[in-house]
Amino acid sequence: MLKRVDLLISHEDCWTSNMPYIAYTINLEVYPHKDYLRSRILIDSSDKNITKLMKSHRSIIKIVSIDRFKGGTYVDFLNTYRGSIAGLLYDREVLILGNIIENEMEKWSFVTSNKNIKEIVNEAKNLGKVVDVKVTDYDPMLYPGLTDIEKKVILMAYNHGYLDYPRRITADELAELMKMSKVTFLYHLRNAQKKLIRFSIKNILT
Repeated sequence: MLKRVDLLISHEDCWTSNMPYIAYTINLEVYPHKDYLRSRILIDSSDKNITKLMKSHRSIIKIVSIDRFKGGTYVDFLNTYRGSIAGLLYDREVLILGNIIENEMEKWSFVTSNKNIKEIVNEAKNLGKVVDVKVTDYDPMLYPGLTDIEKKVILMAYNHGYLDYPRRITADELAELMKMSKVTFLYHLRNAQKKLIRFSIKNILT
């Protein structure tokens, strides 16, 4: 049976241990034969020292590009595959749902079979300190697959009237309430809307 796993881990041998702000992984490309990952993240801060901290960590191979905007930073970079949680999960062929870095810890959400969970968690313990593991049933036909942050964003948008016409609150105001940048808020909102619409089309409208 498929299970959704939410794994929270403190990974000292990774750049994430140097991240003092909330960051969201928005894209991962893996090159295990070359021993690196290409990661693209959104950071909820435009602090210029962030990238200095990242560059100083041995797990970072190269910063490809940096784009700062009001309240946030987009970073495209290469980091080592071996010894990374992403590498572990890709090697185990799980379905990765999302990744958030907060309080210098990594939270990974993924789907795998029940029999694989113990082995994955044990391997994760060899890479860092596993703080929490939550396991729930996963049925893609019953759930649209929203991440925790997407659920929070869509609920805040609905409850505060952002989805009303005319809107009762702006994106800037909602982002401030959620303590994130406007770009990050809109990114998660659009992802949530897309998943909900796709789910509705597949399971309700057809």
